[in-house]
Formats: sequence, structure tokens, C-alpha cells
Amino acid sequence: MQRVASVSIQRLLLKRVYKLSTNRLSFCRQLEDGTRRAQASANPSSSYIRRQLTRQFSSVTGLFSIPNLIKPSDFLRAAYEAAEDCNRFRDALALRCLTPLSTRSQATQILYELDLISKTVCNVIDAAELCRSVHVDPVWRDAAQKAFDALAHYIAELNSDERLYHALKQVTGNQPLFQQLSEEEQRFAGLLQAEFERDGIQLPEAQRARVADLAHSVSQLEGLFSQNIVHSDQTFRVAAAPVKAILPNQVLSSYGIEEVATLDESDSNINQLELHTNQPHLLQSLIRYSHDPNLRRDVYMAHSTSVPENLAVLDALIDRRRQLATALGFESYAHRVLQDRMAKHPNRVVAFLKELQINNYSAWKRDMEMIARAKQAVEFSSQVEPWDISFYISLLKARNGFDINTVTPYLTIDNCVRAIQVLVSRLFGMTMQEQVMDAAEAWDGEHAQSNRGIRKFTFVNEKTGESHGTVYLDLHARPGKYTHAAHFTVRCGCLATDPSHEPPEYQQPVVVLVCNLSSAKEEFLSHSEVETLFHEFGHALHSLLSRTNFQHMSGTRAAMDFVETPSHVMEYFVWDKQFLKILAVQTYNGEPLPDDAISKLQQSRYEFASLERQNQILYSNFDQILFGAATEATRNMSTTQIFSKLHADLGVPHAEGTHWHSRFGHLVTYGAGYYGYLYSQVFAGDIWKQCFQADSLAKGPGQAFWRKMLIHGGAKDPSAMLSDLLGRPPKADFFSQASQ
Repeated sequence: MQRVASVSIQRLLLKRVYKLSTNRLSFCRQLEDGTRRAQASANPSSSYIRRQLTRQFSSVTGLFSIPNLIKPSDFLRAAYEAAEDCNRFRDALALRCLTPLSTRSQATQILYELDLISKTVCNVIDAAELCRSVHVDPVWRDAAQKAFDALAHYIAELNSDERLYHALKQVTGNQPLFQQLSEEEQRFAGLLQAEFERDGIQLPEAQRARVADLAHSVSQLEGLFSQNIVHSDQTFRVAAAPVKAILPNQVLSSYGIEEVATLDESDSNINQLELHTNQPHLLQSLIRYSHDPNLRRDVYMAHSTSVPENLAVLDALIDRRRQLATALGFESYAHRVLQDRMAKHPNRVVAFLKELQINNYSAWKRDMEMIARAKQAVEFSSQVEPWDISFYISLLKARNGFDINTVTPYLTIDNCVRAIQVLVSRLFGMTMQEQVMDAAEAWDGEHAQSNRGIRKFTFVNEKTGESHGTVYLDLHARPGKYTHAAHFTVRCGCLATDPSHEPPEYQQPVVVLVCNLSSAKEEFLSHSEVETLFHEFGHALHSLLSRTNFQHMSGTRAAMDFVETPSHVMEYFVWDKQFLKILAVQTYNGEPLPDDAISKLQQSRYEFASLERQNQILYSNFDQILFGAATEATRNMSTTQIFSKLHADLGVPHAEGTHWHSRFGHLVTYGAGYYGYLYSQVFAGDIWKQCFQADSLAKGPGQAFWRKMLIHGGAKDPSAMLSDLLGRPPKADFFSQASQ
């Protein structure tokens, strides 16, 4: 799945320890020692607001529109200031908690100050996470990495601060006061306490020290696994002719690919191309469309063996996560992770996946037999290899009278933007206004002045004029950029002050959609690229339209097996006839995609969908096996052997000698939780059928989707939100029936 890391990029402070590098900054050690701790103020949140206003009064717009983030060294300054502010907050909080709580306002003050600590650090570390992933300048990326590592180390200190935990326990342990809190305040307090305790803060000191060491080791391994994927770039050579039969010279040139003359075994000149394994879109295009099985095989094998160093990293990560979970009293890492998910327990995940596998089997068997027959007719072999699947799916769809590429001339980035603007206006009453970017905001260097540059939009309520935040679209590939699609949060939408402040101030959300689309602005997109863009836009909507008091539960900071639901709902729009008439229009005459093409496109959606679902079931089971309780069957098997056996058990083609899972970034970001994609698809299918299928652009269902789900972010129980929106508990049957 290409949507790696969509929501996991937004790390939750006080919920998990951030990835750490081996490079420590000197000021981190100083913070550990507490040498820079200032005298606590009587009202830290108010003093913080005054300081922020002072800092911003003469500020200039910087990177990501963050005031005063003008040069790379400003990241370290911002990290230091955030840590100093947080030190003041927690000192003041500890002082206040020397006196027992007696009023509701005192209890809520503690909760908002705990969230203020989280927000203060997240406002810097989230920006650093984005910068290190997308900035064109390696100096900026390096500075962001250092700030990220520094704050990650500081967050580990916050997560083990007993004073914060005991302050929270004063609220949760005083039932008369706790019952006076709002539903959102009670949920925040309960979740935060559970998160503290999943990190072992309630344990004796010696056990806490071991947990901290293990968590540090896990974080380092997670970071190493992810960085290996990002930085891995092996080259390999293939014959030029079959590549050029698929990709025109201008596309190859845009990737910097040139012909290389080499000698074959008979000393004859042959023309080859040197390809890179960090060009996934190009490689996938070759696997999908090349009629040359040798080229498809060579590309697949190179891409699926390109990060061998991650095999050892993964082994170590599995071991450390297991040790961490058992040290905290959990049977396995999966048990620890699932405690705050909708599924709650690994047994429920296994049962869910088993049910999906059973429901999917007949369609999967039929589709595999069709591909085997097609390969027999073309290559005189019915042995289906992993590099055959996408090629023969495309071939069979074309032979059935529809080539999805015929839709491409109707799909451009400008069309997508205009259609999204119509969608948010019709459904939510929002205007999505494009803004001129200040040069200091941008992070794409020389690309900023091209038609591949970043674009900036603000969301404004059409009735009230209220701002709902900013979204940047960073849609094209460039050197040094994260190679997949993702939604990053720069700022969460939440109260900037506690509710007692008059008038309450709201921190406006700032989010960035990162894609690596294949075309320039005025050129064409594949339908799958458009679907990816809308998926990520679903995350952006969740962030922009939520209105929570606490940043800890803002937008996509919700249960991980629920949070993909809005994104999967947005995918449905790119298949909907009513919306396609707005989205898919020819640039030169404005003619929409014809009805017969729309019908064939819709029909193609579920053709061979069982094969991708079988893959997702396999990956989800693999994730559960690696991080679940060890069994005799897998105890002495390598991850490569487990991955191979699962392919055999589920009938999914596999190439011996490959280790695709060594570049499966979700093992880090969704460890023990990858099933959540399928879980969320169940909910999204039910929502679409119930709310949007009859009239996809009706304002009533759109407002209900916003007011009963998106607006709550993670501040309400997902099951309650789904039941409120649907008028009943969600059903899983629509998901399984839709592709049969």
C-alpha cells in the first residue's frame, strides 16, 4: 500500500516515545540536569500566552508559516524555547498540586496545563518531522533532525515525570470532581492516564529505568528502520528498449535517467538504463504496464531486495518491543498496543481478519484463476509470479473493453483542486481559498517558481467567515523528499487557552499533504494518483474540521483503527458519477467524462479487488504474528520465512530470495495495528452507503459527517460517533459484499 505513514507521522506526545538518533545535543543533557529550569509562575498558561504574543509581535513569517523559523539554526532555538517553557509549566503544576483539589475549575486547570505541555513540544517537533522529510535543502533537513532528536529525548523525560502523573491522578482519583468534568475532559484524562501507565510510570523505580532503556532502544530501532527505507537507493541496469516502450523520453529525463552503452557476453554493444530503487512510481509503472516479463521480474526483484540491512533491524525491533511489553506487564506488544484501540485485544483482530479472509476467498480464487489463464494465453505458462499480478489485471481490464488510462486525459491537479473546492463548499459550507505564499514559507527551493511548486489554501466558513486553518499541497517528487504519500500536521487545531480565558483563543490547524505525483501541474494524473490524493485529503479534512479543546485529541489524533475512516470515505468520491462530472473534465473544452466511461470505471473498481484485499489480510496477519505472543510454529522462524509461509498459506504469489517486508514502513508506524486499514474500510463503506451513495454532494449528509464525526477528532469514542452518524452500530457486511 502506497499510503505509508499517512497519520502515524503525527506523533502523540505523552503517548509514545519519539524516535531517537545516536547523536545527542549538549543542551539535551543540560535539560536533563534541570540546569535551565526557571522559577514557576502562578499562572503558567497566561504567562506563556504573553510570551508568545511578545515573540510574535515583531515576528516574520517563516517556514511552514511558523513565525521566526527563518534559518536552519532556528529549529534548535525553537526546541530549546519549547523545553524551557515546558519546564516552567511542570514546575508550576507540581507546586499547585501540593494543595488538594477542591473545585472543578482547579481540576480542569490541571488538564489544560498538561495539554499545554504536550502542545508546546508538538508545535516544534511536528514541524521538525515534516522538515526532515520534505525540505529540499539538506542543511534544513539536518537541523530539523537535530531538533527532532533533542525534543524526542526531552519527551522521554516528560513521559517519566512522576509529578505530571500525580497531578493527573489528583483529577482522576477524585471521583466527585471527575464526574463534574465534561465528556471530552473525562476522556482526555482517562486516555492520558492509560498512556502514562502503558509507559510504566506507576512501576517501581528500578523497573521504570529498565522500561525507559527499552523504550529508548525501540525508538532508535524504529528510526533506523525508517531512515534506511528513506535513504536506500540502489541502482540496477535493465535493457533500454522495453523501458522506452512504456515511458517516453521526457519522463525518463525528469527522473534523470539516461542510456548507458554496455557490452554483452559477446562484446556487442547494448543500450541499457540505470534505474534507482528509490523511484517507486516509475518502477511500479514498469511492473504494471511492461509486456516484457524479464523487465518486470528484474524491476520487482531489485525493489523487493533493496533494503537488506533492515532485516537485522527488524529482528532487533521485534525483540525489544517484546521485552518492553512484558516489562510493562503485557502478554505481548500487540496486547499493549491494542489496549486503546477499538479492537481492544489481539484475539478480536485475528477473528476479524479470519472473517475477512473467508468472505474474500471465493472472489480471490476466481480472480487468480483468471490471471493464470491470461498468462497461459500470453506466455504459455500458468505459474503466476508476484510481478505478473498488476500487469495482467491491467491487461484483462483492457480486454474487457476498458482501459483505466482512458480516464487520464480528464484528470489534472487543477481539476482535482477545483473539485475539492466544490466538495468542501457543498458538503461543509467551506471556501477553500488559494493564497500567495511568502518565499520564506516554502521548502521546495527552485521548484517554488515552477508549475510543480507547493500551493497554499485556507479554509473559511462561508457563513461566519471563521478561519478553519491552512493546508499546503506538496504534490511532486524532488530530491530529498519523502517518497510516499502522507498527511503531516504542523499545528493541531485546539484551544490556545483554557476555557476560562475570555474570549477563548483557538490555535488554527496547519497541515501539509505530501504526494509524489507523476506529472507537472498542467499534465495528467492516473486515476490511482487521484484516489491517493483524495485519501490524504480525507486526513486533512479531519484535521481542519475538528474542533476539540485538547490538542492531544485533535483531528487525526484518534484511535488508530478508526482514524483512516474519513480518508477511505473520501476515496469513494473519485468513483462517484455525480462527483466525476465535476472532477474529470477535459482541459481544452471542459467536457466531462462520458457516462459510459464512468460506468466502466465504476465497474472496474471491484474487478480483482479481492487480490489487493488478500494482500492486506496477509500484511495484517504478518504484523500480528511479529508483534503478538510467540507460538511454537513461528518461534524459530526468521521474518523472511514467516512472510514466505504466509504467502503460501494464503495463496499469494511470492518470489523466493526477496524480503519486501524489509521496506514495509508500517511495521514501525503501525506496529501491531496495521489491520486498522481494513477495519477503517469497513466503517467507511457503511458510511458511504448510508450517507452519500444516493446523493454524494448533499449538504445534509455532509453536515452530519462533519458535526457527528469529523468535528470530534479523537475526543469522542469512535463507536459512539459511528452509531450517532449511522443511526445504528456499523455493519461489516457491506465491505465484503461490495467486491464480490
